[in-house]
Amino acid sequence: MTRRRLLVLTALGACLLVVVGAVAGARRAPAGGRADRALAPAGARAGAGGAGGAQAGSRGLGDPYFPDAGNGGYDVRHYDLDLRWDPGSGRMSGRATITARATQALSSFTLDLVGMRIDRVTVDGDRAPARREGDRDVRITPRRPLARGARFTVVVAYAGGQNRVGAVSPVEPGWFADDTGDVYTVFEPIGAATLFPSNDHPSDKASYRFRVTAPAALVAVTNGRLVRTTTDDGMRTWEYDEPDPMASYLVQVAIGNLDVVRGRGPDGLPLRDVIDEDAGRRPAALARVGDMIDFYDGEFGRFPFGTYGGLVVDDNLGFALETQTLTLFGEDAADQPTVVAHELAHQWFGDDVSLGSWRDIWLNEGFATFASWLWESHDRGVPVADNAALAARSSGNGVPPGDPGPEHLFAGSVYDRGALTLYVLRHAIGDDHFTTLLRTWVRRYGGRSATTADFEALAEEVSGQDLGPLFDAWLRSDEMPRLSDWVGGDDPAVR
Repeated sequence: MTRRRLLVLTALGACLLVVVGAVAGARRAPAGGRADRALAPAGARAGAGGAGGAQAGSRGLGDPYFPDAGNGGYDVRHYDLDLRWDPGSGRMSGRATITARATQALSSFTLDLVGMRIDRVTVDGDRAPARREGDRDVRITPRRPLARGARFTVVVAYAGGQNRVGAVSPVEPGWFADDTGDVYTVFEPIGAATLFPSNDHPSDKASYRFRVTAPAALVAVTNGRLVRTTTDDGMRTWEYDEPDPMASYLVQVAIGNLDVVRGRGPDGLPLRDVIDEDAGRRPAALARVGDMIDFYDGEFGRFPFGTYGGLVVDDNLGFALETQTLTLFGEDAADQPTVVAHELAHQWFGDDVSLGSWRDIWLNEGFATFASWLWESHDRGVPVADNAALAARSSGNGVPPGDPGPEHLFAGSVYDRGALTLYVLRHAIGDDHFTTLLRTWVRRYGGRSATTADFEALAEEVSGQDLGPLFDAWLRSDEMPRLSDWVGGDDPAVR
């Protein structure tokens, strides 16, 4: 999710801020005004094999909303992050080991890193000069040019205090620390670079290994599963592994006086909820996560990761953020079942299948909103049509969810009208085709990134219908379509 987005909880009549790798191979070109599906970074032309004709990798991947985010010329395969937290000084020191593959012959390349002092950089073991280019980028020049297709390893030693970047949501993305030593991260959409050097764009997903060292009295948690802890001279190191591909904005690192509650979900899935001691007991809504996973397994396919749980910090954040395998909640959101269900759904829609570009944000938020309607219908008997009717009456639906613009990235329309797009689509193609569509979407693009054009093409493939007019009206029109024109006057949502 970015850091967070404005989730309009129409069923509750409340407003809540909720947050939630490589784009797949070429498909048919979008037609009839449909969204284009590929990023085209400047200066990222692929040269011939070998390092001959090596060029500088581009700054930025050409995202239509955040063109400077990410970097061209390589694909990250793995991050190994070694972080050391000193609550007395409020500084984090880090050593990032990044394994990547060159997608063009490179004379130099950039990493995103904001506000940190760089102490040392090596490429394949050789010292490499690094210089700042603008506020986000560090230009690194390896001793020898990198051939197209070559795997290489970059090690960056760095340090600095908490910082954030300007973006589009009410809270600037970055990492947060207070005077008690508590730390947590909120990176959506482009804030991961405030904590570690990265290719900070969801189209470049990678696996992660974390080692977080802090005073032994504190607990550290990250994405993934705990591997081991070690203690030395009053400091404790917590090591975690997240082997599944993850977008950089979904990284979570939290440190503090934390209680960890462990359990088991469907098929023995390890569950853990992490509660700040000052936030009190585990919220009851989090205790229902196993039931929610069981239900979503039947709707979308098996839960995509090796563990799951919630992280509750002792702040009224006004949002939740679907950081992969460990969703971040403020005290004000963690006990709202609809929010918990929404964030859980992001593990399929947003985390497993990630965005090809930030223009495709409705694929995260519209899908998670619709999923929460399905859960409410299953759990409390609230008809999906009731939530659809409330969403259709919501103000602000004039923002087209398929291209809301960066200033409206988390507008209510992205959630409500995005979910209504799926409601209308299910009516148009039928329940069986719709269920097949969602399950095929996850199966085909899980572990990767995808775009609106990919979804439109798959919907037509599954249904055998021309759905261009539907998607144009519901995703791209500046006017909110009239629901009755698409589902008929007898539909429960328009009676």
